[in-house]
Amino acid sequence: MADLEVQAALSTARQAASAAAYDIQKLPEDSIERQALHNLSTAIDAIIEALDTE
Repeated sequence: MADLEVQAALSTARQAASAAAYDIQKLPEDSIERQALHNLSTAIDAIIEALDTE
């Protein structure tokens, strides 16, 4: 049961990360905010992948 809960949480995290990435793309390309959020999004994606392989 715990594995199903983890998979559900990872699925939710992936959906939220995808939505955030879409929103980040709407920011001006040369803005520092876009770069900072892109870096954060990349880190979150890496964490999700790491958790998914455990």
